[in-house]
Amino acid sequence: MNALLISCLEGELDPVQGLAKLSVAELNFLADALFRLLDVGKPEFGVKSWYDAVLEELAARRERSERGERSARGEGPMPGGRSAVEVSSD
Repeated sequence: MNALLISCLEGELDPVQGLAKLSVAELNFLADALFRLLDVGKPEFGVKSWYDAVLEELAARRERSERGERSARGEGPMPGGRSAVEVSSD
């Protein structure tokens, strides 16, 4: 078993600060490894929580990246997003 995965399951890696320090490649590896552990008959306690935390961290990074790309292009919020002030022409 990979040392990164072991550090998660043995409580050595902090679920918030520890995941924030990992690279996207490490997070993807960890998500895959945790998913494989979930795919067994009776996964170890905590595997689902770790899997959810890794997916949340990946989603947050994706959102920050997309927001940064839109900002760099001078675009506003995503469609359906609300701006701080909405002006009506009525």
